[in-house]
Amino acid sequence: MSDEQDQERKKPGRKKIEIDRDVLSKLASLQCTLKEMSYVMGVSVETLKRNYMDTIEVGQAEGKIKLRRSMFRNATEKDNAALQIFLAKNLLGMSDSPVDTDDTNILPWETSKE
Repeated sequence: MSDEQDQERKKPGRKKIEIDRDVLSKLASLQCTLKEMSYVMGVSVETLKRNYMDTIEVGQAEGKIKLRRSMFRNATEKDNAALQIFLAKNLLGMSDSPVDTDDTNILPWETSKE
């Protein structure tokens, strides 16, 4: 036997589990929980956290971008009023109730000194 084969056999611990990163990324883009992803992929939540968190974070971000793009399209191109109101409140800071400007206070009266 060669030295390389000896070293491969003597590695401690279990063999590293390889999973399909494309499937994992698609699950993450659907905003699946780690528990749901671990069930589908056949690995533990800890394995996902330890070895695949980078793929999961990218997938989650891509899913949020898709949702945001779809919301904007529905609000602007399809004139969905409910979605326009939601986006105006959440992104533009608008609200249904008027701002209370403390109109009940009496204004100070100043007389001119001539």
